[in-house]
Amino acid sequence: METPTLFTHLTLIDGLGGPPLEDASLLVENQCITFAGNQNLPEISPDTLVKDCTGQFMIPGLIDCHIHMELHGFADTFQENLVDDKLRTLRVAKQMNDTLRAGFTTVRNVGCVNYIDLAVKAGIEAGYFQGPEILSAGRIISMTCSGTEYFEGMYRIADGVDDCRKAAREQLRAGADLLKLMATGAVMNPGGVPGAPQLNVDEMRAVVEEGAKLGKHTAAHAHAAQGIINAVKAGVRTIEHGTMADEKALKVMADAGTYLIPTISLHDLFEAHSNEIPAFMLEKSREMQNTYLDIIKQAIKMGIPVAMGTDAGTNYNYHGKNAAEILYLVDQDIMTPMAAIQAATRTAARAIMMEKKIGTLEPGKQADFLLLTENPLNRIQVLTDSGGIAAVYKKGKAVIF
Repeated sequence: METPTLFTHLTLIDGLGGPPLEDASLLVENQCITFAGNQNLPEISPDTLVKDCTGQFMIPGLIDCHIHMELHGFADTFQENLVDDKLRTLRVAKQMNDTLRAGFTTVRNVGCVNYIDLAVKAGIEAGYFQGPEILSAGRIISMTCSGTEYFEGMYRIADGVDDCRKAAREQLRAGADLLKLMATGAVMNPGGVPGAPQLNVDEMRAVVEEGAKLGKHTAAHAHAAQGIINAVKAGVRTIEHGTMADEKALKVMADAGTYLIPTISLHDLFEAHSNEIPAFMLEKSREMQNTYLDIIKQAIKMGIPVAMGTDAGTNYNYHGKNAAEILYLVDQDIMTPMAAIQAATRTAARAIMMEKKIGTLEPGKQADFLLLTENPLNRIQVLTDSGGIAAVYKKGKAVIF
């Protein structure tokens, strides 16, 4: 039995969307929240550790729904192929520590080289080093196409329904928590055509069905409208990117209740480093970005649930800097500070099917939370300020800084 801990005299932003609760308390027992609020505090045991949090603001642990753990932010992602897998694994362990210290207590890894993600996840769970809770997709399921060779070991090439079904089963056997497939071409490899549909509906449905057998969801990389529509028809839970969606595709998503995981700020990173980014990536990125923000705003108006993802690990998009995406959602008038925080907490937890465990600060939930030095609803930049995060707690235990 762990010693209960009571956090007192804090301002509580519980992730449910209501106003902050002043002079609130939160009680943690055995890694779970047993009380959260500012009224009717239950009687506590004599051995309870009491922490006075006067002047601090508590929010749920943040969730990034779209990262690539084994990528390092190189100017050209092909450079990753030149790094030995053993070194990459050690590097990922460091990067996941950085991510946790930045306030992200849960991440969803949507495609990885040679199952490095599963190895690092096992190391965190065994207590060898600190890191967030990780949901891993293993290898991305893709049809035979140009460009997959740019990320050696990241894709499981599959053609036809039977092969796609087998590919899904292979990822699940390896320990995947979800499945990831390619519904359209990609930006970050030569020869990839973001607007072109890839796997067919029946191929994708086979993948979705295999995951569903074990209660696991499927994410679809999908830039353009027809690929999005195909993926939704196949039953995927989340659309990753959605950069070229049209009104028809958005309506299909809205009707199905499909989640959108936009990865927006990385396109500005491409522009900021335009002299170093490969020309083919920059060209494709520029074609998308002009309308991307309007697409996301329209998706929100249509009731599509939008959860936060960064694509961390891609070009100059470093692990541990994930909260920059939350700021971007606010700076671009896509979301209010409260909505942006919810996109990275409550909505994100629902998107990845973990809402019963994390995402809000309520009794029965896992005790993942941050203590901030300022109110993020007044100044969202506190999430990225040096010293803005006073403490990070995962499963009720303080992360060592």
